[in-house]
Amino acid sequence: MRWLTFLLSAVVGVAALAQQPSATFSGFNDWLGSEARGVRIGADGRLRLAPNLRRVGQLPEGVIWCAVADGSGGAYLSAGTDGKIFHFVGGQVKPLGQVKGGIVFAMARLGQDLVLAPTGEGKLFRMTPAGDVKPFADIDARIVWALAVEGDAVVAAGGAEKGAVLVQAREGSSRRLAELADETAFTALTPDGQGGWYLGSHGRGLVLRYNRQGDRLETLMATAFEEVRALALADGQLYVGADNGLTPKFATGQLERREGYLQMDTLATTRSAVIRLDKDRVPETLWQSAQSQVYALAAWKGQLLVGTGNRSRLFSLPLGKSRDTDPFAVVQEMGTAQATAFLPSGGDLLVVGSNPAELHMLSEAQATEGTLESRLLKGAPIADWGRTYLDAEMPSGTNVELQFRTGSTETPDATWGPWSPPLRSGERPALPPSRFAQFRLRLSSTRGGATPVVETVKVFWAQRNLAPVWENVEIMPPGLVITRTAPPDDIGIERVPLETQKLIPALGYMGAEKRSFRRGGQSFVFKVNDPNGDTLQFALRLLPDRGTPILLEKAWKDRFFSLDTLPVPDGRYRLEVTASDAPTAPFNTVLASTWRTAPFLVDHTPPVISELSAVPEGEGIRVRFLARDETSTLKEAAISADGERWLQIVPEDRVFDQKEERFDVLIPRESVRGDRVLVRVVDLYFNEQTAAVTLGAPGAKR
Repeated sequence: MRWLTFLLSAVVGVAALAQQPSATFSGFNDWLGSEARGVRIGADGRLRLAPNLRRVGQLPEGVIWCAVADGSGGAYLSAGTDGKIFHFVGGQVKPLGQVKGGIVFAMARLGQDLVLAPTGEGKLFRMTPAGDVKPFADIDARIVWALAVEGDAVVAAGGAEKGAVLVQAREGSSRRLAELADETAFTALTPDGQGGWYLGSHGRGLVLRYNRQGDRLETLMATAFEEVRALALADGQLYVGADNGLTPKFATGQLERREGYLQMDTLATTRSAVIRLDKDRVPETLWQSAQSQVYALAAWKGQLLVGTGNRSRLFSLPLGKSRDTDPFAVVQEMGTAQATAFLPSGGDLLVVGSNPAELHMLSEAQATEGTLESRLLKGAPIADWGRTYLDAEMPSGTNVELQFRTGSTETPDATWGPWSPPLRSGERPALPPSRFAQFRLRLSSTRGGATPVVETVKVFWAQRNLAPVWENVEIMPPGLVITRTAPPDDIGIERVPLETQKLIPALGYMGAEKRSFRRGGQSFVFKVNDPNGDTLQFALRLLPDRGTPILLEKAWKDRFFSLDTLPVPDGRYRLEVTASDAPTAPFNTVLASTWRTAPFLVDHTPPVISELSAVPEGEGIRVRFLARDETSTLKEAAISADGERWLQIVPEDRVFDQKEERFDVLIPRESVRGDRVLVRVVDLYFNEQTAAVTLGAPGAKR
């Protein structure tokens, strides 16, 4: 019974280490990485059919910088970087004209004509409905971000050499209304309903009001953002779209491309916010985001629409009391990178997108169909995909379909498998093991105004266990010992070779292991990784060229091993290392892989010195001897006359490259003290032998 209790405890412990992954989609943030078309994502995470959105026009230029309603349901558009102006009319986009200069960030319709502000010109131009262009006025602004009509004049908000400026211009003349040297530019402009103007700035992100009475400029609030990009007035309340880091991207003419499928913003700081200033000028933050940036605001059908990038999501903020229960929602996603402007078009709303440049029409009528493709689910690295449970309300005439697909790339492409047939909630999909998977929801309605409501989607999968992957087992130089703690004083250390002395401090295995030198020591370093990130253990066997393998360890934990070879006979060996993921993998999925090292030698026997003689010759002494080792190559030899000061010598052929080397050396007579000469030889495994000879006599073999 004790054995059974222990076994159960062990199994429970393993289960805790190997939890099966799952993903629950129920809150708003769970859907942020999804692709939604025709699906409304509420603040509570519920999915419904969205207001209908359809594409009505395209431009090849990529970015639409500015859009102005033409008064007949169409729009004038500034696109590209060379001042091109287009007219969207009758469902078609037609070239209208071109103004010399830089990008046109601001336009206004003055009567039947357009007033344009190309960047860097310090001028306003007038364009007729036929596309003819002529100067309108010189202005004291090098960049204009917003233009508005005021009777027979226009008001321009922008930046000059010395700061933000507000300019009024009539044909042939202009005058400065206000300036703010501490800000870079005024970036947003809307009438205050009382003959003055609300302004947003770049620099400190101020919201200001220009009052006609007394030509006075007052600051209403500092948003704590770099800039105010959009303003909207509804029911006497001012709505402010504030951002960080947007104006420099506009100014360079390089708006960012659409975010990748898996891209998630990791910034800890907020990128944008929508703030309401009520009639008493009390601010309240209605919405903020660490991922999206605000490009445009518009009050429409009892809601405030927020155009964002770089996923072109259209957010909706209720203007009435319903905000308490439904504070915001994603009502549509255009499929472009940015949603940059809203223009009225009859009872609908024209939505301008960039990257690519497109025009979409948003209507109050509900879409009859919508799809949502989830963010990618990722195996580590391969997964078996299990059941998915769908919790949804489907009134009569509505439906929700659930499908799955799998692939091996981080962006779904042609190499991915097809979508599965529709699945019932809890039905196991017939999917192959893969690195990535994705589900799709298709919401539909055949009854006007009715919509299904998706509450929760929960997906289960299991990581497919993969065997450890070996790169190498590195055989360290003989004598190097690696231990987890500081070793005791070494026994039998004659000398630490210079090359090993240099190597020891360079082997910093995460700073935890200690290195030392011991004769007969042989160390190995394991270079292996587990694809699942499992903890590994190692079984070690020493394999002689002849004889029975020797088991060294069954469950070694460290990724290094030091072997004391002194009890092992001389010869050639291999180390066999089997890596297993048993410490963290479920018992019935444990996998292992094995690596065998290249052969290495174990050599404890010192060389033999023979034919040793020391004979006077002229003014020196001729020393001759033969050295031989049975197992390894010789690596070092020296002569000494007193046993203290040694002279390093090389063999007759000058190269240590054999097991047997012959030496013939003439040393000065004065270097010898007394009548004895000592010689020493060392093999590759630091086995050492010495011998002595009397001058004029042959020495004995050793």
